[in-house]
Amino acid sequence: MSAQGKAEQEFQQEYQKATERIRTMPDGAVGWVLRFLQIDLEALTPTEWTLVAFEVAAFVDETGDRYGGMVAPESGWSVEGVPNAKNYQTIPSRKEAQDIQATVLEQLELYWHEGYTAFTFPQMTLVVVSPGSFSDETGTIFVSAKRKAKEFEYRFVHLLAQSGDYIRRCPECAKIYLAIRRDQVYCHPRCQNRVAARKWREAQKTGERKESHRGKKSGKG
Repeated sequence: MSAQGKAEQEFQQEYQKATERIRTMPDGAVGWVLRFLQIDLEALTPTEWTLVAFEVAAFVDETGDRYGGMVAPESGWSVEGVPNAKNYQTIPSRKEAQDIQATVLEQLELYWHEGYTAFTFPQMTLVVVSPGSFSDETGTIFVSAKRKAKEFEYRFVHLLAQSGDYIRRCPECAKIYLAIRRDQVYCHPRCQNRVAARKWREAQKTGERKESHRGKKSGKG
């Protein structure tokens, strides 16, 4: 096997592993995105970062049918996973992933506070393909995005539309999580119990202060 062929095979193996990690995450692709948004990418070792980079690439490609349909980016990620790779067999740089985190988190904050958010896709192109190429019955619409990172955002827009009401930030520990119930406030019973215990202690202290105050007034009498 040629060096190029071996590099392509190794890339595909890592890509498939990343895809499987996403599929087996608790809550699937949604769970993966929420975990990704909260990773300190600067703190990752080179090996750890490579795993995450492949996951970012796999998320964009693997979730296409469920979150947004077909996208045809004009360029790939900035890091060639295989020599001379252009649109395919590329992975994001750490800077690209950090920019994605910042953009998505900023939009999530707006979504939580205002109930809506707006992603902007400059120079987005819709491409219509005639029946027969991808579907025997109808034509197919592709979204053409200039940068691969915008494709990530495009996937997230559709994911947010489906799961946004259940994506929350825990008021106790600030973790972003996927709620099980609409009335769920805290990410875990531990946080809920911690808040309840704190309120109980505060109530006890308030009661003690009131008793002390009453005792002093009684002594004056």
